[in-house]
Amino acid sequence: MQESEVTKSRGPRWMKILLGVSLALNLAVAGLVAGALLRPDGAGDRFSRGPGLGAFGAPYMLALPKEDRRAVFGALRKGSKEQLPNRRARREMFDKVLTTLRATPFDAAALESVVTSQAAVSVTVQRRAQDAWLEVVAGMDDAERARYADAVEEFLKRGRKRR
Repeated sequence: MQESEVTKSRGPRWMKILLGVSLALNLAVAGLVAGALLRPDGAGDRFSRGPGLGAFGAPYMLALPKEDRRAVFGALRKGSKEQLPNRRARREMFDKVLTTLRATPFDAAALESVVTSQAAVSVTVQRRAQDAWLEVVAGMDDAERARYADAVEEFLKRGRKRR
């Protein structure tokens, strides 16, 4: 048989390119799904070990009914003896940290001063939020408090419900 008589059947070039792109996309999606499921705080395990250290209040706040959450956040915005810094003042605190981190020579005492101020603001916000939250919970009757406890427990098991 002559070589010219034996021809290989080849598909069009565009089909090979399309199949290659399709394979790449499938592998990318499979990688994303596997990564989400295999990471330590994967989608199926979001709060099963409890929320992170910075999120002690999150389950309590997010499990509240919407109107009660608004009441707590409204109490945070109202003025009190301890005036909270506005957005601009908070941004200036972050800018001071950045400036201090970049300064040569580095001044650890100056950095400590700024982050101590930030920590004081955080404690004030937390205390005010806790007081408002306690007021809301104290105003609940027994049945409301039991439903709320169930909602907190559900949040800790599954995370926030999608609305």
